Amino acid sequence: MNYKFLFLFCSLLLTACGQQPSSPEGNDEEVVLVTVDGRPVTLPMLERVMSARGIGEEDHERMREALDELIRMQVVANAARAEGLDVAPEVRAELRLAELQTLYRHYINRAQQARPVREEDIAEVYEAQRARSGDSQYRIEFIAYHDQARALRAIARVEAGETDFGTLQQEAESEGLSVDEPGWIDRSQVPEDFAAALVQAEAGEVIAQPLESPRGWHLVRLLETRELQAPPLDQVREGIARSLLQRQREDLIQSLYDQAEITPMLPLEASGLEAEE
Repeated sequence: MNYKFLFLFCSLLLTACGQQPSSPEGNDEEVVLVTVDGRPVTLPMLERVMSARGIGEEDHERMREALDELIRMQVVANAARAEGLDVAPEVRAELRLAELQTLYRHYINRAQQARPVREEDIAEVYEAQRARSGDSQYRIEFIAYHDQARALRAIARVEAGETDFGTLQQEAESEGLSVDEPGWIDRSQVPEDFAAALVQAEAGEVIAQPLESPRGWHLVRLLETRELQAPPLDQVREGIARSLLQRQREDLIQSLYDQAEITPMLPLEASGLEAEE
């Protein structure tokens, strides 16, 4: 933002209204454009509104409207304080939350700007993902049982030649169990022990161990295998960068959390919180 241009514009605008902006010496961040019953409307406040609304420096009319809106908001806020709304519990809670969210956002942004994701970090994640995925994809179908024991019994029955996947599928459908064909997967999408059994299987075979997921314990049959065509790095770079930033943010928050002194001020039952195991 061109401070000098904007400051000149606002100076002329406010002078026309019979008001003069004040500026603490050498500190543009504290430029006060106008006071409303003693409360300041500042240049950074106007800039934030302009940025949020996409108002350019050349759009004088919208700049005037934004400044006028800020002044009107300050008028209402002053009236709210005069009536004691700023000390009402629900209002104080909202103000605290707004402060929390603002400080949280700026602290995280500053930390991530100080330590940006490097190209070599992205390449390292990409190569590690390729190694985990392997060279093949596998099309599977499964029957989801509610417990591990039943999935293991079904595998044992298939291996003993007592039944086959098609028969078990019919039984499962009659019971309302989930039977599905999720499409193509690779090794990185399943646990390592299951992946090891999967790569040894032939098309049409039932995998020798069940696959656990939030939907239950799956009896899995391999339908076919094909060569994995990994996407080029350029195609997935942005997604990898986002995941690295998310991991960086989570690590930073966890580190700060571990260092913090957290003192409960109410008994847990009184606060509505339960003790963690």
